[in-house]
Amino acid sequence: MLTLTKKDIRLGAVVSNKEDAIREVAALLRQSGAIEESYVQSMLEREKVATTYLGNGLAIPHGRPQDADAINETRVAVLQVPAGVSWQDGKVAHLVIGIAAKSDEHIALLRQLTGIVGDAELAKRLANTTDPDEVLNAISLSGEKQADAASGAVNDDFIGSELEVKFQNSRGFHLRPAGKFARAVQGYDGEVTFVVNGHEFSPDSPSRIIGQGISAGDVIRLRVKGENETDTLSTLAALLEEINNEPLEEDDAEAALLTEWHSEQAQGEGIRGVMASPGLALAAAWRWVEADLSTRKRTAGDTDSEVAALRTALETARNQLITLTEGKLNQVQRGLFEAHVSLIEDADLREEVEKEIRTGQDALSSWSKIIEERATAMEGVEDKNLAQRAADFRDIGQRVRKVLLGVDSDPFESVVDPIILLGDDLEPSEAAQLKADKIKGICLKKGSPNAHAAIVSRSLGIPMLVAMGDELDAVAPGDKLILNASGGRLIQNPSEADCASALAVIEEVSVQRDNDWDQRFEPAVLRDGHRVEVVANIGQTSEAHTVLESGAEGVGLVRTEFLFLDRDHAPEEEEQYLALKEMIEALEGLPMIVRTMDIGGDKPVSYLGLSELDLSFLGLRGFRLSMARPDLATAQLRAIFRAAEHGPIRLMFPMIASPNDFLRAREMTDKVRREMGGREVELGVMIEVPSAVAMASELAELADFFSIGTNDLTQYALAADRTHPLLAGRADSLHPAVLRLIEQTVQAAHAKGKWVGVCGGLAADPLGALILTGLGVDELSVPPSLVPQIKALLRREELLGLHKLAQKALSQRDPRAVRALRPSH
Repeated sequence: MLTLTKKDIRLGAVVSNKEDAIREVAALLRQSGAIEESYVQSMLEREKVATTYLGNGLAIPHGRPQDADAINETRVAVLQVPAGVSWQDGKVAHLVIGIAAKSDEHIALLRQLTGIVGDAELAKRLANTTDPDEVLNAISLSGEKQADAASGAVNDDFIGSELEVKFQNSRGFHLRPAGKFARAVQGYDGEVTFVVNGHEFSPDSPSRIIGQGISAGDVIRLRVKGENETDTLSTLAALLEEINNEPLEEDDAEAALLTEWHSEQAQGEGIRGVMASPGLALAAAWRWVEADLSTRKRTAGDTDSEVAALRTALETARNQLITLTEGKLNQVQRGLFEAHVSLIEDADLREEVEKEIRTGQDALSSWSKIIEERATAMEGVEDKNLAQRAADFRDIGQRVRKVLLGVDSDPFESVVDPIILLGDDLEPSEAAQLKADKIKGICLKKGSPNAHAAIVSRSLGIPMLVAMGDELDAVAPGDKLILNASGGRLIQNPSEADCASALAVIEEVSVQRDNDWDQRFEPAVLRDGHRVEVVANIGQTSEAHTVLESGAEGVGLVRTEFLFLDRDHAPEEEEQYLALKEMIEALEGLPMIVRTMDIGGDKPVSYLGLSELDLSFLGLRGFRLSMARPDLATAQLRAIFRAAEHGPIRLMFPMIASPNDFLRAREMTDKVRREMGGREVELGVMIEVPSAVAMASELAELADFFSIGTNDLTQYALAADRTHPLLAGRADSLHPAVLRLIEQTVQAAHAKGKWVGVCGGLAADPLGALILTGLGVDELSVPPSLVPQIKALLRREELLGLHKLAQKALSQRDPRAVRALRPSH
């Protein structure tokens, strides 16, 4: 039990700031031998991430749970500051009660303290008393008074929606989750009550919640009455589950990938958006406005002069792009600039523009006309990937126009201090020039999670929200902002407390990432010895050279369609062989899984004579195209078998919908291999069609392994086009329906002795990686840049705990409830 004596009370203290107050009350705890010196710093660190102000002049500083070993005895101390000390956002503390508790013993004290919080006269009297006995009596007696006043008899005639939740947080319903839950209740217009231990009360006040002394094992009956009560009940129940699964704060917990930051402001506040890249940022607003070239003029010359001007501009633009590719870029940025170089170098494009010039037009208008014609032609096909190609043409069009007009092409040259970029949208090459040291976050009125800007942001670790709409116009340049991209919210002019807590999280995450990188070559072995293979997804030859450095244990997906895109003819066998040979040799003996061409859907090509219907997500995608064009498939298979002579290659087929599909693919593959005399390779199935899940048991008898493509499996299972900006939020791979399909697949494969990997985006989602592991997935394939973090995340967990997490996820109603879950440590 908690101990408080007169020796633990100091009256009439004078302190200059909050830190001094915490040190003074910690000195009282040290004086009694309750804590070691290191716990003082723990109390100060806790205040950086969560305020301990309780209300009515009362503050309760305490240390972080992971530092409980520095506590010798459970005890409290009281520091009275009659003149007061500023604690948070203008709130002044007069009674500072330091707590040293190894478990949830302090919950009883919090219940007692709510009597002071609820009685302004008592709080005022205690702030100025000169009698320590009055403080002792007030703390010991006020709990009963507050509990009686705040709660009442249970309403047996309740009409509304209700459910029971067993409270399981080993630390009790302490201040931080109490404040979070109370804010959620305050945002609801109806009636919300808790029934706990025979008392019914409204949980719209943090002090009222903690005043009930709710501890692990208590059953909370949650009641909701009013408009949309069923949805509200579900949301609040999910929040209780999140509180139940609140992770223990180990040394690196707050820097882990699952770190979340919560504002003290109500959840409804702020400007909402669609997450394109996760993370948290704190910086001033900076508005990006594309230069308006429509009003700029240039003096035109004769035909020969204009042709010469065009060629000079193209060469200058090409040199700019080449210079950019030689800078300090990641593979995503470099690949985008290299693609634009190829467009600039397109001889057909140049000749078409020169032909237009020779009709009497100047270089600027001729270039603009031809570029727009090409972009418009691409937009004629209603496909998001073709629309992106149109964006690439307009992008290089703008670059060359700037050269012709003498306009600077560096969009971020004027950025000196770290900022959060606001804008309508970003062109691909503008996004590729982003620098993480300057651009701390991005907020766009338009945009898509699948656009180039989003891909670049994710590769750089820059938090980003898109599709924010006109509300973003309300933010003025220079406004202080917190961008909580993971939470889908932008907070304008945040409080000092929010800024301090956000900054603390950002700094700790940075430290953790450095630690993860240092340990990247260690395997992902869970605390109980279970091992998960973490491998890399790659889509360019050059990316293979980053795999070893990232710590990946191989390649779980080679997207071979990169050899077919952004060109006007299919690649020859030799070109494909040389690319795959370079990749497998770069891995120095590590295994590599090659997916056969997955053209169609969001990866169309223009030179195969395929219609819009053929290119659709439900058209000739993946394996189906291989069957329709055996010439393309044979050339690719020959290249793969030739490359397999240089290292361990496995082969898998996309868009397999049935056992017969796989048998046909295997038959074609075996025929090519026999003709070449090639070595046998393992053959796998991409599980991305719901029918493949339904037939997983039969497929597992035929295939050597499964690899689940969660991006496509999600969109097909939920009937939501993952490239559609309005449906992007619906295509969430953490939807319980998708997770149940994954569980069914894993069980079917394991029953036949086959292993299962996941190469879709869910494997790179921190929570997704944990749930997939809990479902029994054997291999996670993620972008090389994320390998160290995913490995480190898994090493902190146990398989049994992740299995429990996965089972909870399967029982939820929607992805929002799943995302509220956390592993129990």
